[in-house]
Amino acid sequence: DRKKAGEEAAHAAPEPPAGMAYEDRRTIAEYCGQVWELLRGRAMLSVILFQFCGTVIGGISTTASGEVKQYWAGVKTFQNACFSLVGLALFAAGLSLVRARFLGASWRLMLAATTIFLNVVDAPFAFFTIFDVVRNQYFYLGETVLVEIPAAANFVVATFVIVEMAEGGDEGVVYGLLTTTANLGGPFAQAISNQLFGLWRPSLSNSANYIEDSASFRRSVAWSFAISYFFSFLSLATLPLLPDQKAQAQERKRTWEKRDAYAYASLSIVGFGLLYSVTVNSLAMFPATMCLKLAGGDGCG
Repeated sequence: DRKKAGEEAAHAAPEPPAGMAYEDRRTIAEYCGQVWELLRGRAMLSVILFQFCGTVIGGISTTASGEVKQYWAGVKTFQNACFSLVGLALFAAGLSLVRARFLGASWRLMLAATTIFLNVVDAPFAFFTIFDVVRNQYFYLGETVLVEIPAAANFVVATFVIVEMAEGGDEGVVYGLLTTTANLGGPFAQAISNQLFGLWRPSLSNSANYIEDSASFRRSVAWSFAISYFFSFLSLATLPLLPDQKAQAQERKRTWEKRDAYAYASLSIVGFGLLYSVTVNSLAMFPATMCLKLAGGDGCG
């Protein structure tokens, strides 16, 4: 496959023979200078904003999903583990499919298509379970298998972006920065979700409401899922921050301006995201503080 060979040739770095040292040695100051120069680019800031904001917006999801799965779908641990293994196999198949067929496809189009597909597929399984049309663990777990192939496409796109944004010699730092930024989005989104869906009455976290299973509570849970889908679709608004393909990524790096302000903004995003997510999620872990409204509780007063 010529596309595959071209990608591997463009992105692979040959390893030096055993025992041979690199001739190009840089001091820590020189290395930090190169990283700072990369962070000064508006192209890098754009990708960091996409990785963080897209993950945060798309990751805002209802806190009712775990209870729906446990109490209404009746999913057992063994069946859940079995379907997870099948899902991992399909994820690997999805990686092979993307590598074979879609290496040259638009990154934005791939992410838009997979996001829409994931939500359209998930909705019937969720709403049929919520309104007691079908409450069966195998039916509910079918969604976890179906979404793995588009999830693999999302993973490949994220990896390609990291490769294209790196310069020679700073691949590790770029990988660490962009993956950390994306991973911070998850806890940040969870913190916002706890605060947002903690406002629901009756409470979405109270198991007694699921056992009672009233019609009004079903509608409340359904609205929480609908809002989750809304945020997932809203995350598509961040796609213009992402290069459409590797050629555009390289063009942005060459032509977009560089300023110290962009570097400070990038580091501030990562720092604030880490501080906020760690603080709020830590408060939600301890009995003495999980009642705080900041942590998604009802208030400790």
